[in-house]
Amino acid sequence: MYDIKGLVLKEEKRADEAFAALTVNDDPKARDLYELAFSYYEDAKHFQRNDRLLEAFELYSYLWGLLDAGARLGLFNPGIARKHFKVDQH
Repeated sequence: MYDIKGLVLKEEKRADEAFAALTVNDDPKARDLYELAFSYYEDAKHFQRNDRLLEAFELYSYLWGLLDAGARLGLFNPGIARKHFKVDQH
């Protein structure tokens, strides 16, 4: 059995650190992708506050796909949160 609350808290912490450290290139596509990922982050927080933990976890997982893709494509710089990204794994 999974500890969904623990998993959500872990993903929340990772996402908080990522969004605090992330820089976005001066490119409309980079900004658009960032805004999409951030909207999933806000939605995840909403579901988390309302004890809809499975939905929150799903959204954290989805936003990580967007953040990792943006970093891999050079649209984002993860900064000091680089350890949370798969940008260096090829």
